[in-house]
Amino acid sequence: MTGKKYTLTQRNGEDMTTVITDFADSIGLEHIVPGRYSILLVLGLFGGATSNRLNPGKVVHEIQTLEGAGNPSRLKPPTQFKHPPLKGLWHKHYLEDGVGAIALNLKKRLKKYDQSFMQRMYETQETDEERYISLKNHSKSIANDVVHLNWVQLTKDAALTGQWIIYAQHEGKKYYLCLGTHDKSQHENLRKQIDALCCQEFLFLSTLLASA
Repeated sequence: MTGKKYTLTQRNGEDMTTVITDFADSIGLEHIVPGRYSILLVLGLFGGATSNRLNPGKVVHEIQTLEGAGNPSRLKPPTQFKHPPLKGLWHKHYLEDGVGAIALNLKKRLKKYDQSFMQRMYETQETDEERYISLKNHSKSIANDVVHLNWVQLTKDAALTGQWIIYAQHEGKKYYLCLGTHDKSQHENLRKQIDALCCQEFLFLSTLLASA
């Protein structure tokens, strides 16, 4: 069951409702999950897109996979929050744009890495043996080992990580609420936004959160 619909205005009084609803339609949300996405999610996507910090298509793709459509996800499977303030809700990763997202995934993968070059590095550290590397002779193999093979394996394992799409489950359907991050210091504020906006849009949500 859905509840309140919002009228959106800028500080100068300009009505942005049509712009935001047209944006949601243009990126496919209205087609994929009609009536099951929050204005809070759309505003996050719109702000990210207009500031060139986020590709909405990547978020929409993960929503498609959650709905059983589109190509399989290469990112981690969805997980339910177990602790307040987001307890009872779920999150699914989406891959951010930029070098930072690539570096984060490669760094995590390196902890479990066992390809030949990195293995030699670990063995050298354990024995205190000095070995010399020629950038001319070894740079290509280093890049291949550390970047390419790592990324390929993460993709095969569907283990890429990223930031979050936060959603609720109710009567067999998913309701997409907002974007979120791993930064726990932001979760309390995020919950306040969900309470203020999403709970007014989806009338079941207050009960779901209160009973979690």
